[in-house]
Amino acid sequence: MDFKSHLLKYLKKDEIDRLMNSLTENDRHAVLLNPHKMNDNTFVQLFPHVIPHPLVKHAYLYDKNEYELGKTVEHELGAFYLQEPSAMVVSSLLDFQTGDLVLDLCAAPGGKTVQASFLMDGTGLIVANDIAHNRAMAIKENVERLGLGNVLIISNDFSKIYHKYKNIFDKIILDAPCSGSGMFRKDKRFKEDWTYAKVLKNQALQKELILMAYQMLKPGGVLSYSTCSFSYEEDEEIITYLLENTDASICPISMRACFYQSPSKIGVHLLPYLFPGEGHYICHINKPNILYHNQQKNKLFFYKDQTIPFCPLVLKYGDFLFGISEKFDVSSLSVIRYGVKIGEIKNNIIKYDVHYARYLSSFSLEKEIDDDSLMKYRHGDSLSLPMEKGFVLLKYHSLSVDMAKSDGRIIKNRYPKYWRK
Repeated sequence: MDFKSHLLKYLKKDEIDRLMNSLTENDRHAVLLNPHKMNDNTFVQLFPHVIPHPLVKHAYLYDKNEYELGKTVEHELGAFYLQEPSAMVVSSLLDFQTGDLVLDLCAAPGGKTVQASFLMDGTGLIVANDIAHNRAMAIKENVERLGLGNVLIISNDFSKIYHKYKNIFDKIILDAPCSGSGMFRKDKRFKEDWTYAKVLKNQALQKELILMAYQMLKPGGVLSYSTCSFSYEEDEEIITYLLENTDASICPISMRACFYQSPSKIGVHLLPYLFPGEGHYICHINKPNILYHNQQKNKLFFYKDQTIPFCPLVLKYGDFLFGISEKFDVSSLSVIRYGVKIGEIKNNIIKYDVHYARYLSSFSLEKEIDDDSLMKYRHGDSLSLPMEKGFVLLKYHSLSVDMAKSDGRIIKNRYPKYWRK
């Protein structure tokens, strides 16, 4: 079956024609502000030609030919996150509550986790998982750069351990692996690689994933299922399969003019001819709110000195300290990063990490640096600046750069080599 023919399952011929025409246009780009580091007014002053995102707060559409935001200092210092316009709608539709325990099951490169962290204002805990270790490391890079503190990054195959986490999570984000047809105009490889057999192969995996995710959802919780596929087989049919095999029910998403809903009225589609982004499907699932008993173990070793600024709970793992927002059983997990990496402790002295620097908004010793000093520091050079002895939080236009160390005359460079320019 060819691509156009298989769309007849839910689209009319004229709708398919409009969709196909939209796929010849240029793809769109968007940016999500880090509310702890940059406000809307400042951002718009820096980049005046951006356009507010039609659905997401503190997000903007922009022309990549005019603004190369990924190459700016502000991006490097964690002021914003670049994300596809439709993908950023997923987390924005979830009603996150203070203290929620969230699982992002297929999280890399971390956009939905990042937005969830912003919406939860640093509270609760987001367990961000990707089965591929190298992809999970991409989440770590973004979490460090943005200075997020309520994220537990792991790399696990949940098909082997999900039974240990039944009825645990308040929210689950399942952005399922799919055929990728929604990305045709963004990446030609998806178009060249598309076959109907691939759609059916992904459908089988999606059925396994959604059943597994549903079992880990807390009664009364919400599961967000999404794909970047136009295929009915990977979208509505997956939800129908879940409804037929569990006690799940659909949690309606408020309709907007830019949403498309198939005749089955199961979830919503973002189609490029209606919405300024790529193809996406989103559906919310609810689990009946019944009584259950589930007790989590917390085999964690906490650091006795609880005086580290802005970290109410401090976890000690070997010689390293991590600031965590919530306790969570990690005994069955391959952990990459649990909360904020505060630093390494030796002889009762903490050598602070850049992640902790990005997490902080203030510190006992601070130094605002100019353009020239920032350029030198990003290059890996030390700075000849008089300063009190000790660790000092370097800032540039109030954005945290790194936790350097001063000997009184020179601020020694501690910037990670993988970020140096």
